[in-house]
Amino acid sequence: MKLDTGSRQAAFDYANKGWAVLPLLPNKKEPHFDLCRSAYLSATTDHKLIDFWFDYDPNINIGIACYKSGLVVFDIDFRNGGVIDERFEPTYTVKTGDGYHLYYQANQSDVFAGKLETGIDIKWKGYVAAPPSIHPSGAIYTLIDDRDPIVLPQQLRELATK
Repeated sequence: MKLDTGSRQAAFDYANKGWAVLPLLPNKKEPHFDLCRSAYLSATTDHKLIDFWFDYDPNINIGIACYKSGLVVFDIDFRNGGVIDERFEPTYTVKTGDGYHLYYQANQSDVFAGKLETGIDIKWKGYVAAPPSIHPSGAIYTLIDDRDPIVLPQQLRELATK
């Protein structure tokens, strides 16, 4: 399945927000190492480089480097027992293959644990796949709540930091 030209525009839109993007393999969550040798460390907001990626392989998925973008993302997977509860205030939200990514603004001085609890991973030093990428299951990452990410609530920050 070939991604439409909306994927390129989505990558530009993320870059315009100051979010560093990276190319992922088509229909995968792994970095496209032909295009970004250092994975999420190669993430950029440079439109010319993003154009090059899509010219090279129009089927790429898009990733967002969390730390480099000032974000922390809570990856809630229902199949692993993750739940969304009152700890999570409404923020920028993406539907994934089997759950949600909840994006929050983070202090770059914070150090986050890898997991909040079973079924809830914390993506901070790495990256997340972003809409309209295609999950390996065939599901499309879909934006559910397009408000700007809110600052990580203090109570959740205390639970998530080391």
